[in-house]
Amino acid sequence: MRKTVLTLMLAASAITSAASAQTAPATPRPPMRQDANHDGVATRTEAIAQADARFAQMDTDHDGRVTAGEMRAYREAMHDRMVASGRDVPVPPPGGRKHDGMGRRMDTNGDGSVTREEFEARALKRFDRMDANHDGTIDATERANAAEMRHVDRRERREGVTPPAPAPAQ
Repeated sequence: MRKTVLTLMLAASAITSAASAQTAPATPRPPMRQDANHDGVATRTEAIAQADARFAQMDTDHDGRVTAGEMRAYREAMHDRMVASGRDVPVPPPGGRKHDGMGRRMDTNGDGSVTREEFEARALKRFDRMDANHDGTIDATERANAAEMRHVDRRERREGVTPPAPAPAQ
């Protein structure tokens, strides 16, 4: 009797551990916005085209510059689309909005607006940072590594482990 109970307990334990070892398949990441031809790899050319398309959406008065007001309106419209589609919307930090409406890091000449060239330069800087092997493409592995690095950087800054990285000299 003891042997039967012990055998049943071991069998139940083995079944339970096997069931818990199986993990649900990972949800696939959405396609990269830059990957226009949907081949799973983003190229520098695709990144520039995507940046140009976004710039055109922001530049509502078509003067070749995106002002703080245009950028704020674009972000608000994007927020409204996220809410309407039922997606999770980021919560602004206490005391105000995350952005003041102007991408200061993009406005390299400090004139209060962002030109297409400044916008493209920022997009290519992000692209180059993600392109770990510097082959001019971003594949799924590089994309996943970049996402993990962003999470670690944000966590460390939030916990005060490392200060924010200084802006590179231009």
